[in-house]
Amino acid sequence: MTIVTSSAADGFIQRLPKDLRFYLVHGADEGLTQERSKAIVGRVLGGDMDPIRIVRLEGDAIGRDPGVLADEAYVIPMFGGARAIWIDAQGRDLMPALLPLFAKPPGDCTIVVKSAQLKKGAPLRAAFEKAPNAASVECYSDEPKALHHLIDAETAAAGLAIAPDARAALVELLGEDRQTTRGEIAKLILYARERARIEIEDVEAIVSDAAPSALDELVDQALSGDLKGAAASATRYLGEGGDGDLMMIRLIQRLTLIHRLRLEMDQGRSFDAACQALYVRLPPAAVRKLAVQAERWTSDSLARRLPVIRAASARVRAEPRLAEILATRAIWSLASRSGAGRG
Repeated sequence: MTIVTSSAADGFIQRLPKDLRFYLVHGADEGLTQERSKAIVGRVLGGDMDPIRIVRLEGDAIGRDPGVLADEAYVIPMFGGARAIWIDAQGRDLMPALLPLFAKPPGDCTIVVKSAQLKKGAPLRAAFEKAPNAASVECYSDEPKALHHLIDAETAAAGLAIAPDARAALVELLGEDRQTTRGEIAKLILYARERARIEIEDVEAIVSDAAPSALDELVDQALSGDLKGAAASATRYLGEGGDGDLMMIRLIQRLTLIHRLRLEMDQGRSFDAACQALYVRLPPAAVRKLAVQAERWTSDSLARRLPVIRAASARVRAEPRLAEILATRAIWSLASRSGAGRG
């Protein structure tokens, strides 16, 4: 039984125990769960991310056919070597597929499950926390100490120093999603690449408040029914080099959060009480926008839309050349239908 807190996760991943075969990477920070899941897969495979050695599975597919996981896990590769199965849980019940593997672990295959935040005692989390050959890895928003370390590591890797006041200001501006945080740091490094040290003036000139970021604004517009604004923001975001895959991840993250809030509200809780129950940590302005979106959508309408957006996200990953088109269509679809849910 191995339970890894968010603050200890990065160190744990650098020194993965050799006897573990199952990893659950879960938490409220979607970008961080993606980053740590990928890091675990990379460590298991010794840095060789050859697609032949990695099988990507969606929770929807496993939910429809639990046996597909065992079929993949027990495959004997023609040329031998370690393999990894990387699963996006998507809120699905994976226990029928996982329990037989816990009882009879594959010898040369590691299972990595990425999931949204799971409450203590949730079946999937409890199973990983109790199994002797499994680990449960938490992913929560970076604390200031972790942000300082990340900033120093990224700037040092780029051959840059950063002034103490610039670092402090940057920590205050960074949001609660690891991928957005890395994007902001990378943008700052690119801006200051001709100088030896990043100063506070550089931070003020180039780093936008990562909460909300341009991507957050785009998602807010789509889920609030602002079709014209969402279409313009999507064109601008992608035109400036934005990642369609990241856009889909953020959409799923927000839709999932609103769905969970609506389920809490359907039980008679107020929006504020639902946020407290789900440990929602966002700036006040972001919470106000989230409240508007929670009023525009119903739990039923969200339950219908989530599988569609997840399927679109899977296509974005599978067909990178169509990523921008597919992601834009998803934005348009949500923006044009968001108000209909109230009916």
